[in-house]
Amino acid sequence: MELKSQMKALNYTKRLLTGDTDRMLPWQEEPQKPAFSQQNRRAVPLPRSTPEQQGVSSAQLEQLVRQLAEIPGAAVHNLIVIRHGRRIFSAGFAPYSPDLWHVTHSLCKSVTGTAIGLLWDEGNLKLDEPLSALFPEHINMFTSRRTRMLTVRNLLAMCSGVNFREAGAVLEKDWVRSFFEAEVQFEPGTRFDYNSMNSYLLAAIVRRRTGQSVLEYLTPRLFDPLGFGPVAWETCPLGTEKGGWGMYMMPEDMGKLALLYLNGGVWHSPDGTSRRILSESWVRQATTARIRGEQGAYGYQMWPLEGGAFTLNGMFGQYAAAFPQTDTVVVLNSGSANLFTDSPAFTLLKKIFRDPASFSETALPDDPPAAQRLARCSNRLVFGRTAPGDLPAAAPLRWYQRLAQKLLPPPPPAAPTEAETAARLLAGRSFTARDNRAGLLPLIVQCMQGNHTPGLQAVSFVMEADTLTMRWQENNQVYALPLCFDHPCPCVLEIGGEEWRAAAVCRMTHDEDDHPVLKLLVCLPEHSSTRILKFFLLPEGVQLQFDESPSMLGALRQMEGNPQAEMFLQVFKDISFARHQVLQFCCPRLELQESSPS
Repeated sequence: MELKSQMKALNYTKRLLTGDTDRMLPWQEEPQKPAFSQQNRRAVPLPRSTPEQQGVSSAQLEQLVRQLAEIPGAAVHNLIVIRHGRRIFSAGFAPYSPDLWHVTHSLCKSVTGTAIGLLWDEGNLKLDEPLSALFPEHINMFTSRRTRMLTVRNLLAMCSGVNFREAGAVLEKDWVRSFFEAEVQFEPGTRFDYNSMNSYLLAAIVRRRTGQSVLEYLTPRLFDPLGFGPVAWETCPLGTEKGGWGMYMMPEDMGKLALLYLNGGVWHSPDGTSRRILSESWVRQATTARIRGEQGAYGYQMWPLEGGAFTLNGMFGQYAAAFPQTDTVVVLNSGSANLFTDSPAFTLLKKIFRDPASFSETALPDDPPAAQRLARCSNRLVFGRTAPGDLPAAAPLRWYQRLAQKLLPPPPPAAPTEAETAARLLAGRSFTARDNRAGLLPLIVQCMQGNHTPGLQAVSFVMEADTLTMRWQENNQVYALPLCFDHPCPCVLEIGGEEWRAAAVCRMTHDEDDHPVLKLLVCLPEHSSTRILKFFLLPEGVQLQFDESPSMLGALRQMEGNPQAEMFLQVFKDISFARHQVLQFCCPRLELQESSPS
């Protein structure tokens, strides 16, 4: 089975790098990215409070926001601060918003772990129960001793040693069968080995033991009592939630789950009532270090920190962290390059929110000027840019200034704005692309969703209602993306049968030779990834450079030395050519052919 799976992975990787993405999988994969809607499920908000009422300075929060905006590569999307059970601050870097759900990546492992905790609390599951007893149909005379030893506890603590991973799951239809047929690399329970398929099998256990999906099981036990808003979870080809990734939920709901654990499993409702959701014993077990690896200590599907703190964590900077030292929960969504828990932004959060001296245990005096500055700052945040300076108070226009305006000659005309420059250089122009496999969705999103593209076919720029709009043709479908330079203009794109909210953060800049460049950050506010497009307006024509953030190339570099990652490069006889192919695949640069506008 191991050799067969590796051969499938090698073939998949080769086809991906060479652009042969038609019918990549041996079965028809259905689009899974759900469309965001609050019609069927609206969140019950946490109680609101001013920062000062909960012992936090508005000026300190403003400083935190500005620091996060200035950290290179932090790529912050949303920030929520909850203290004493009340939300005291919330902001999104436009077009991102805490009022829209966000992909969790591995943060949802803690949701899966909570489902296991509820089963354990109800007496319907034992942590040392062997997996062979839960899935006897996958055990036979060839099943290894190590596989027969596997327990629920091994899955929870990421120490199963099973070598069936997400990369292999892309190519297999029956993930449970593949899990049991995979090699177990070491004695279960002896080493930490982070593997999302452990979380998937926990989701499969919930279905096996209850006859319900994880979402069905958790709705009356967790989502309804905590007042969750809309949630969605992608599934494996056979219909079980992925368990360790593929979930979308509201940022505040991420904070609610961390708050539940911070309060020892008791939920304090906004109406003043309290209800125990999880046993204190489960909360203690889940948030206590069970095993250690290079990335830090690990509990049961979450990451314990020093001093009793812990975090629910997903790659590229998804955090819901609880700090008992200050009775605070912080939610951070971002698109940073880090694959695991540590990042410069989270390091800053830990420094501030683990320090009791940072906050007061009693209410602070109201500070209206600081509160106003914080509101002005948070309302003008834009992704990819530093936090705006505070707006100065308007000075009175005195009589001598009015007289000077009448007597002096008019000032010279202002320089054209970025929007005016872009419109002058591009409005009414159309281009075609040849031999291209890059598309509007970032590569990481394409691979995670199985939503591969045949590539850009044509692009044009037109003026619509005083706004420059980019019309992007891909897969014989045209997408309209408004290009607003002061503030991102949201739109909805349907790509490969999936609905994506999108908005472009636009800049006119120059390259090293002073040629004008239109740079677009095409943000997907529900996701962690951003597509980066740079149109170089050169004397000989227009070139288009593709990139993305977080970068797939950067993720691959972080995995250097990983046996599986290195194995993928071996698919080519010439390793230097393989690395060249990876670079061309991740960051292609096209010569666009100008054509007559249609």
